[in-house]
Amino acid sequence: MIVFVSGAVRSGKSEVAEACARSLAHGGRLHYLATAQATDEEMAARIRRHQERRTASGAYWMVWEGPARLEQLAGSLRPSDVVLIDCLTMWLANDLFVGDSWRTEEASFAIAGRLLDDVRSLADACRAVVIVSNELFSGGVPTDPGTFCYMKTLGWLHQQLVAEAAVAAVVECGLVRVKKGRWPQ
Repeated sequence: MIVFVSGAVRSGKSEVAEACARSLAHGGRLHYLATAQATDEEMAARIRRHQERRTASGAYWMVWEGPARLEQLAGSLRPSDVVLIDCLTMWLANDLFVGDSWRTEEASFAIAGRLLDDVRSLADACRAVVIVSNELFSGGVPTDPGTFCYMKTLGWLHQQLVAEAAVAAVVECGLVRVKKGRWPQ
């Protein structure tokens, strides 16, 4: 099962997704695929807050740093496990902006296709994959070619994942608005 959780920056989507993953675990192990990289002090502080919140929840999370360890994660999953990917926007950016992949639509969509295949593989190997992603599309069309390519690619990836998801929700101000399926209790 795929659960897709999106929302604006600082909307509370990570907390909501973590609670969702814990509720789906039913005795299975919790895996956290952390895709952010501490590229500056602000991001390092955000990563620390996420780590502290997970620790405070009392749940034990097996943390996998970055998509480079995805093969190890996939190989260690049990059918009862739940994987939380936080977040898809960083995961795509990490891959898309290595070299010049963003310069062509074909290359950028190939990267998105690989990420989609990775999510499918994870979902086939465990009980559920909960995906966190940012909504970036309410501010209009950017003029910068890299940003425009990124947004088009992310939009396509969102559509593909939501089409395959059992549940899709948007978080606003910490409140969940379910757009597809039934929110796990």
